[in-house]
Amino acid sequence: MPANPYRPDRPLYSLHVPKAAGSSLRETLHDWFGEGLKLHYRGLQGEPPERHELRGGDCIHGHFNRLRGIGVRDYYPDAEDFVVFLRDPFDRFVSQWKYLHYQRRAGGHVPELDDAPSFETWMRRRHAFAVEQEDPFGTSAQLPFAAPPAQAFERGFVFVGLLERFTADIRQLADILSRPRAEAQWVNTAGEARRAGDPEGDYAPHRATYATLFPWEYELYAAAEAWRAA
Repeated sequence: MPANPYRPDRPLYSLHVPKAAGSSLRETLHDWFGEGLKLHYRGLQGEPPERHELRGGDCIHGHFNRLRGIGVRDYYPDAEDFVVFLRDPFDRFVSQWKYLHYQRRAGGHVPELDDAPSFETWMRRRHAFAVEQEDPFGTSAQLPFAAPPAQAFERGFVFVGLLERFTADIRQLADILSRPRAEAQWVNTAGEARRAGDPEGDYAPHRATYATLFPWEYELYAAAEAWRAA
């Protein structure tokens, strides 16, 4: 892991990659930062996130997306101190697929589902889009800078965690931020697993195809592991 670059006199930017334990992380950040925790999420009608006046010692957490005009440096051009958690790419993709259906049932407009594509059709559509240009659904769109996967975490990252080691990583992040160690607070996991109306099926047979279609997602995940091992 690189030498700790955390500077408590500057704001901390926590990048919530969708479907990668960001809601769970938010609970712990609230315990650590209290009123100093600000949130960066669209409104109920899709309104852009609020732009906060950040001070040293604050933390802002939310869905930053460079390709949707709500990236961290779109809002905070001087941002440098980042925290992010990644998830196994295929597991995140499946979770995202299910969540889009949940959004649609809740009344949200999800044009990607207008023609009721199958999972494999949606997967191949996302691949076709991504080979032409960076995909706003992809993990890299949530990161502050456009960069090859192997270099994604070379600049400005205070911590890069993995959902698959979330409990241990929360303790490690506490040490880096000089915050009290606490047990990881899991949010949304049971609801996601049991949500009525989600598309059913055995997704496991699609894992190998996904890995073939989206090698850069695995390269990014490997870069996160390499960051930790450095």
